[in-house]
Amino acid sequence: MLMTTDDLAWVQSRLRNCTNARRQLRICAECLSVAEGTLLESLGYASLDAFRAAHPQNKRSRGPSAERIYNPVPPEVMLESILYYYSGAPISSVCRMMGYTQTVTPEAIRHRVCSWKKKHPALAAGMPHKRPKPKKETKPMKMTYDEAGLPAYAYARSRYTNNIVRIVRGERTLFGVVEQETVDTLNDAAGVTRAQAAAMYGGAMCGWDSPMADPKNYNEAGFYIGPEMEDKHGEE
Repeated sequence: MLMTTDDLAWVQSRLRNCTNARRQLRICAECLSVAEGTLLESLGYASLDAFRAAHPQNKRSRGPSAERIYNPVPPEVMLESILYYYSGAPISSVCRMMGYTQTVTPEAIRHRVCSWKKKHPALAAGMPHKRPKPKKETKPMKMTYDEAGLPAYAYARSRYTNNIVRIVRGERTLFGVVEQETVDTLNDAAGVTRAQAAAMYGGAMCGWDSPMADPKNYNEAGFYIGPEMEDKHGEE
């Protein structure tokens, strides 16, 4: 994947006056999901030796140290953050879910999402190709049910981030909800059972063709009782 001028400008800002440029380079490459060699070439360096010559190790701090940009998160949280990304959630919220400790560019987030999708094509199946533009108004959705008994929409509390999310049937996205009501209250108002809500969440997380998307594979309390699945979330 090609890096943008914003990506390179961000890397340059991280390297400027850094006390450990070599480590910072590695962190930036990890953040952008690119090889160090590719990043060096994009920055205009013919080799690592040339980079080291331009950024000698400083014994005395003259600027920010090479702090880690993000901390690894569990696979299920990474998956959920990508579903939030494709719902159009604020980039700042997506960054926090992905474990970032500092501000990064939207292009850096896109690089990481695309890298994850290439590594997990089965889990990425059905996800949107592009992040949607923010919508000014949303029309009320009419409640319908498909042949399997899945409602047009439902609400669930994430098992991993504890956020309340809205799921739309057939969409591989999770929409954040302002927590003014409980999940059961929201679903009761929409006429959705716990089994149906659990299946909707399972469909968004694991794919709408998976056993996790079938209400029959849940008991009345919304607990999964269907067949076991392998690699439900995917390691990053």
